[in-house]
Amino acid sequence: MTDSTVYRTAKKKRAIDRQIQLLNEEDEVDSDDDNSEIDNDEENESDDEQEVPKDPLEKDGYERYFQDLHALNKTSNNTLSKLPILDPQEFKTKLSQAPKKHAKDIAILHSLHERQFPQWQFELLSHYNLLFYGYGSKRKLLTKFAQTYLTDGPLIVVNGYFPSITIKDILNKLSIGALGINSPTGSIQDHVSLIMEHFQRGENEYEHIYLLIHNIDGANIRNERAQTALSILASCPNIHIIASIDHINAGLLWDSIKISRFNWIWHDATTFDDYLVETSFENTLMVRQSELGGSRGVNYVLASLTSNARGIFKVLAEHQVMEMELATMEGRGDESVGLTYNAYYTKCREAFFVSNDITFRTQLTEFRDHKIIQSRRTLDGTEIMYLPLDKSTLTNILESIS
Repeated sequence: MTDSTVYRTAKKKRAIDRQIQLLNEEDEVDSDDDNSEIDNDEENESDDEQEVPKDPLEKDGYERYFQDLHALNKTSNNTLSKLPILDPQEFKTKLSQAPKKHAKDIAILHSLHERQFPQWQFELLSHYNLLFYGYGSKRKLLTKFAQTYLTDGPLIVVNGYFPSITIKDILNKLSIGALGINSPTGSIQDHVSLIMEHFQRGENEYEHIYLLIHNIDGANIRNERAQTALSILASCPNIHIIASIDHINAGLLWDSIKISRFNWIWHDATTFDDYLVETSFENTLMVRQSELGGSRGVNYVLASLTSNARGIFKVLAEHQVMEMELATMEGRGDESVGLTYNAYYTKCREAFFVSNDITFRTQLTEFRDHKIIQSRRTLDGTEIMYLPLDKSTLTNILESIS
């Protein structure tokens, strides 16, 4: 073996010994760190055990599952009956005082919509009608547009969300208020024909008449008769309709014939504005139920009854509307415009709605339970039946069930 070979072998052995020494030192350091971590964990666990002592009745493992399964759940005592009951005026005041979120962003959105006012006016004069949809109330936006740009003719505003609005009220506003002609006493179709003939004869003082309808899909004007009458009016070149919708299925109101008559141009008018005015007539748990009323509840009850039962209601309603018109009564009906029991029964029997007194009394009991029909006895013991509703509400109900 040469000297060079011996030297290389000794050098390689020294390198191996050095590597073994470094590995031993690293193992010692790692073991010290592990021991320190274990000590710290034990200290933390001991601290936790001192802070939160374990319940001796608490189970572990699968026994804990059955223990939690049969444990009693704690529920809140807060119920709807504990809500504060407010007066309608107080309820509206509270809503108006609520802070409005994102007011600056909503104002910017309104200003962007207002830039479209000239375009909307151009579309109206091009014999199209405008229909606006989108999230948020569009009442303020459309009112500003109408008052700013539609100044060359009469403007008729219709609040379709109003609970007692009827198509007859709209036609009366158009014929008496804008055209200055007397309303006919016939059907809705005769009234619409009279308005159309008035424009065809060229007797109108104004070339353009604007009909602004907030919520054309309102509950009281979404029926077939109202939408047919409005579509015929929309087909007149002199009548321009600006309407808004808020129901997601409002497009289902119109078939192909009505769509062609309306000749809509749809515009997205998302405003994120509140619906305080539109929903002011809705029922709420926060308002005393005695203050609520209207045709909606009556229509729900009548829809669940038979045709004879609806006929019984119709007999009294028609009589009361006629008596209220003669007496020029504006408020709710009372016994002064009602029917005596015998007269009421006779009318219903002549119309073949009932065949005997027992059936008639049974039906009256159901109406009384729903507080639709009320009665009062006079001094001589005569029982008078009446409906505690105003004339416009009764007229609206009669149109819906006719």
